[in-house]
Amino acid sequence: MSDNYGQSNPWHWHEHRIGLVGEVARAGSRALFAFLIGLGCSFVLIFSMGILSEEHQFGDPGLEMAVDHLSRLSVGVLMVLAVVVWGMFAVASCVREVATSRALVRAAERGASRYEVPSPEQVQSVTCDPTEQLTIFAWANAAIVGILGVVGLFVVLFDGDEESVLIVSMITGYAVIMFLVGLAGRKVLTPAHERRQARIAAHWSADDEGKAWRPAKQARRDASGRQKTVLGLSLAERCVYIAAVLSVLGFVALQASLTMRCANVPGPGHECHETTYSSFIENILAWGFWIFAVLLPLAGILAVVGVLLDWKQRLSERAQLRELLADPRAPRPAEALLSYHARRRMPPLALVGAALAGVGLVFSLSSYMVGQGMGLGSEDVFAVYRTESLVAVAISVGMFVAALLGTGFVNVRGREFRNELMRRWPTSPSWSARSDGKVLRAKRGPALHSPRYVKVGKNASSGQV
Repeated sequence: MSDNYGQSNPWHWHEHRIGLVGEVARAGSRALFAFLIGLGCSFVLIFSMGILSEEHQFGDPGLEMAVDHLSRLSVGVLMVLAVVVWGMFAVASCVREVATSRALVRAAERGASRYEVPSPEQVQSVTCDPTEQLTIFAWANAAIVGILGVVGLFVVLFDGDEESVLIVSMITGYAVIMFLVGLAGRKVLTPAHERRQARIAAHWSADDEGKAWRPAKQARRDASGRQKTVLGLSLAERCVYIAAVLSVLGFVALQASLTMRCANVPGPGHECHETTYSSFIENILAWGFWIFAVLLPLAGILAVVGVLLDWKQRLSERAQLRELLADPRAPRPAEALLSYHARRRMPPLALVGAALAGVGLVFSLSSYMVGQGMGLGSEDVFAVYRTESLVAVAISVGMFVAALLGTGFVNVRGREFRNELMRRWPTSPSWSARSDGKVLRAKRGPALHSPRYVKVGKNASSGQV
């Protein structure tokens, strides 16, 4: 017997087209988030490089000085890129929600079938606050830069020249603009978004939403009633987890070899009083750098292998689901499988590519700038690599663009497949409560005609229901 719920129920979830702007914004927000992950990895590498050069672990004073100059400039490049990319992510998130709600308004005006209720993911975009990320970014910038502006103002009042006055004015102006952006989002964009929600809700009634949710809730109740099968980790997941463990062990060994040798924390005018440990720990301290040098590349290789295995596994799963969809009597697949393939995803290869683009852009830009004489020194070392640095910049940008386009292409191409899965075997989205015990209502049930959030209790999640 087939577990096809709702065969007599024509109401079902449907992912409506959201247009070019919406697709670019959705793919862009995912790619930019992955890029931010890469910037976080860059910070860890810069930190490690700085420690190694400060502790004279390279065995070459000239190399240590060059690495030190590169790491110092990389910090500034990283901070600028982090602010710029964070701002782009906030804008993309806002555009994503606005474009989705506008697309659904157009669909309603064109007379879209009431049986094709917008998917939970699209309803989330309609019912959420579109300016949340933009407001956080704007007001965080306004607060931080505003403090710098106040400090600069006092400096200018007591001892300032024309150049200082200009810099302080630019800083203060930027803080004011960010404050106004954060204020305007809540006062202008959010009310307009809520008006569009009302127009969408006028087309798809609460009864329509409830009937579309009914098969998914029934499937969840039936799944919870059956005996749960504990699944082990796939080979791809094992590779990724082992890579994470090796990375942590490598950094711990490096830190231990550099910090545990002294019994006290050396400071100005104080010497390091060396201490000894058991033979096992002494070996770790002596080989800490080489442990780090071996484990980090090995972790990277395992992570890449895991991503490739995951990609192959997902292709096989999609082929299996297509075969099941072609069979009217096929049983309902596993909930985890349906939940993964019925939602928009960023392909693992694209995620890794965007993250590596962040790492590559930080160090290639820093190398080029040091070679141009913009750092604290060592320009003669990096000047001969300026062409290579520019090539690395171009490659990094190309990797990010490829990740962006790949994500958009995969999600646009897979829309009909997702719609088939949601019509045949709808599955409820996963969710977890915020720190205040609330969750976006669209993740748990009908939401177009109800308040934005629902109270579920702290630490509550979909797995407990």
